[in-house]
Amino acid sequence: MAKKFGAIGVFGRANAGKSTLVNALVGERVSIVSNRPQTTRKRILGILTEGDFQMVFCDTPGLHLIRNELDSFMASEIEDALGGLHGGLYLVDAGDPAFEEDSRYLATMVPKIEGPVFLVINKIDRVPVARVDELASLYSGAFSFRKVFRVSAIHCLGLPEILEEVKSILPEGAFAYESDDYTSLSEREIVEEVIREEMLHRYSQEVPHSVAVQVEEFKERDNGKTFVSATLYMEKESHKKIVIGQKGQGIKALGVAAREKLNQILGRDIFLEIWVKVRQNWRKNPDQTRLMGYGIRRDKA
Repeated sequence: MAKKFGAIGVFGRANAGKSTLVNALVGERVSIVSNRPQTTRKRILGILTEGDFQMVFCDTPGLHLIRNELDSFMASEIEDALGGLHGGLYLVDAGDPAFEEDSRYLATMVPKIEGPVFLVINKIDRVPVARVDELASLYSGAFSFRKVFRVSAIHCLGLPEILEEVKSILPEGAFAYESDDYTSLSEREIVEEVIREEMLHRYSQEVPHSVAVQVEEFKERDNGKTFVSATLYMEKESHKKIVIGQKGQGIKALGVAAREKLNQILGRDIFLEIWVKVRQNWRKNPDQTRLMGYGIRRDKA
């Protein structure tokens, strides 16, 4: 049987559950997850290989208003993801829909996706069935979706139906990744994302989106451990003090939790060293956002 390969974009407003869905579809921890909007900042590929099929799900940042350079970068990541797709999944949070805002994206952005687009009503476990049916009818009237899926990504409900439908639209083609690959992230990027995820869990109210993480050093040591040195960049001195905590207890606890996750994900013993520095208002400065790894190519901006 000929192999089939295709890329499927995953889109929707911030906090619709895109990363949770991609993780569940792939069956691996591809993207970090938190209950804070705009957790995903870059396009991240989740790769699922089953027999003669290889599906690449492109997890994108949440659609939102642009207020600073970081927001502009995330918007460019979404725009870049539109090219070369074989289809798309558009997510709606059943418990917190915003039809007017979604309608703008469905009218301007979604038509750029080549191939069929499916509506995914997520978090159906939070609302009555009648409400889900109402949303399906409402959104289907705004855009010509190939099909509507009703799912709860966090509980893995309705996911087999999505996978079967995606398989049916994949064109014949060679695999682009090894069969055991599940993400496009490098190990350095995985470390950065896991540390940022732990930050969001611990300081989601105090330091919402003003943190960036950069791995400065990543190397194997003779004792068999992998030494990792990472820096957390804050926008304010007050944020730095919160994260470090009294007598350094805050940053110590964060490091221990992140290290435990990384040991499991990377399958090795990590020695993690975390530093905290301040770069004031880095999200509003194009030079600073570029240094943080969120730079827009100016020939496209």
